[in-house]
Amino acid sequence: MLRSKWIFPTTVLILCSAAVIGKATFETSKTSLIKASDTAIVLRKDSLFFDTLALSLKKIPPVMAMHHVALEAIPQWANIFTAVKIIESGVDGQYSKYSRLYNNLVGMRYPRSRKTTAVAKSKTNYSIYASWYDCILDFGMYLDGINRSFAKKRGRPTQSDQEMVKYLYGIYNTNVRWRNDVLKVLDKIQESNSPKEPAIMFNDPALSVPSEN
Repeated sequence: MLRSKWIFPTTVLILCSAAVIGKATFETSKTSLIKASDTAIVLRKDSLFFDTLALSLKKIPPVMAMHHVALEAIPQWANIFTAVKIIESGVDGQYSKYSRLYNNLVGMRYPRSRKTTAVAKSKTNYSIYASWYDCILDFGMYLDGINRSFAKKRGRPTQSDQEMVKYLYGIYNTNVRWRNDVLKVLDKIQESNSPKEPAIMFNDPALSVPSEN
């Protein structure tokens, strides 16, 4: 999850960003948990194809491309995924060691019982994924479960991304700055004129991003 050291980004940029190499620790993917008929995304060997994108599963793509894939793979939670990914592992070129070593872009812990696309766990119980795409799918599965938990307690599902993030605070992460920063990035995504391709560029000294360990 969120680490104790913070840095202040000069510019948070989701358009025209450079890809960074992610080191896959394991080769076996669990994307079979998602039915092929449920998505237009096509996986072939170590590549992912969707719309006009052709991405390597072994290289972490630019955030904009990843967000485009998330909108198809986990449409209900795509904005939250992108916001949490930026806060947990940085924007392009600022990836955390969990991202580089485990393809774990959002600080996911290995679950005790629920189904997961993770192939293993680290010594500190962080999920290890065969690819960045598996991480997206697992985050969506996790939020589906959290939404069911919310509905059981409140008698209704979450009604907005902001409500979900506020509910995640204390469950997914206990750092108040994490909650506030995720909400800030989320607001920027939602303010974009084009929800399918968010052109997000801002320079906010109040926004903090965790540094690498």
